[in-house]
Amino acid sequence: MNEAATLDLEQAIRDNYRLWNEGKREELDRLFAAMGPDGFTIEYVGAPSIDGPTAMADMWTKYGGQCITEPVEVIVNGSEGAAYVANRLQTPDGVVTLPSLETYKVEDGRLTIRYFHRTAD
Repeated sequence: MNEAATLDLEQAIRDNYRLWNEGKREELDRLFAAMGPDGFTIEYVGAPSIDGPTAMADMWTKYGGQCITEPVEVIVNGSEGAAYVANRLQTPDGVVTLPSLETYKVEDGRLTIRYFHRTAD
């Protein structure tokens, strides 16, 4: 049985955004461990891949509780998925919407996440 058959990737991707919005960091960590039991990486496209837990800790520190994610569209084909996300970041000047395209690939027990995004800068 392949990984795509044992993991509901679309639901996992949607749960990722829900858990982020709910501030449930421990549950989010468990979700990523289930998606990639042999580890995961995050790549901000244009920069080198980062160890997933390290990248998540940094992201949580910078944006946790300040950014609400809205998955506008999630598409999954087999063991790969993509999401178009409206990231609503609270700034001193109000809420700024930063769109991103985010891809997820599950292969050989590893999860690879890639973010194509605009920054607030």
